Amino acid sequence: MGQRAEAVITSKAEVDRAGLSAVFAGAALSRFGSCVATRIPALADLAPYNKARGFRLDERDQLDDITNFYDVVGVRPAVEVCEPDASEQLDGLLRDANFAPAANGVTLHTTPTVRPEPQVAGLDVWEVGPEDHAGYEALLLEAYELPTQALALRRMFAREHATAGLRRYFVAVDGVPAAAAALYLHDGTALFTGAATLPAFRRRGCQSALIARRLADAAADADLVVTTAAAGSDSHQNLAHHGFATAHRRTLWEGPQPVP
Repeated sequence: MGQRAEAVITSKAEVDRAGLSAVFAGAALSRFGSCVATRIPALADLAPYNKARGFRLDERDQLDDITNFYDVVGVRPAVEVCEPDASEQLDGLLRDANFAPAANGVTLHTTPTVRPEPQVAGLDVWEVGPEDHAGYEALLLEAYELPTQALALRRMFAREHATAGLRRYFVAVDGVPAAAAALYLHDGTALFTGAATLPAFRRRGCQSALIARRLADAAADADLVVTTAAAGSDSHQNLAHHGFATAHRRTLWEGPQPVP
């Protein structure tokens, strides 16, 4: 189950980053054994876009190559280790290479089922059609509170929400679009992604409604739903409340800053 969970997460990352070098200078995706490394120098300060996913002890002989993959474009190297692969030996290897743990996340999972959607007066959920894509993207950009001057991040964000086959959803409060979220399917596994609520509508049940709707829709094509969250975050707690359990923890290790 853990391998399936990471496979759908990696699939989405690979699809979104295909051909990215034509959009961002120095952007690239490369495999080091079973480890998938991505980099976007224009977003060098954002580890989700600049890390090697699924680093294991089996890849220890390639750590120098992974580090160089980032160093050559002036990006700080980072590797992500999933809990099943963590060990004292691997920790020691990374520390000896001047890597240090920087952030903890969780991969969560549940079985998709049709469950009653929360009955909240004035709240409606619907799937976004092609004609509403621009509005969907605009709402999420506002809900994530991305500054208008963050052009590279906004461009990458738009790419991530234009993935082929991605299913998109709105929830409205009293007829006003208030939150959005997405669902990605790969080989019978569903991935929850892109969930955010406008500040004025938070704590009104919007995300609960989006979770219930996506679980119901995923049930037709998947037997496993996964997502990720920062460990202990509000999102983590909300997902746990709706039946998501921890598949495994994931630790981001950051290496030394490249020498100019």
